[in-house]
Amino acid sequence: MQRNRTAKNKKPMRDTDLCSGPAKLCQALAIDRDLNAADLCTGDRLWVEQARARKLPTHRIASGPRIGIDYAGDWVDQPLRFWVKGNPHVSK
Repeated sequence: MQRNRTAKNKKPMRDTDLCSGPAKLCQALAIDRDLNAADLCTGDRLWVEQARARKLPTHRIASGPRIGIDYAGDWVDQPLRFWVKGNPHVSK
């Protein structure tokens, strides 16, 4: 992830900055358009895996409008961005 996110001749970035946002996450994990329409349930290149035995309590989940989508008309202010409250890896 460091290799994918650090420009040549620059010092490595802080762990909290590696994946703090959707584009940074994709860069860090080398996710590109070749994975468009990949099946995340049964795929063998990219998948979503259950990370915990129990669901995260809803009071720990925050939501707000997405960032940088001024072009989205009525969707601009919709709370379609979700994160775990207090997580230091979330973009500001």
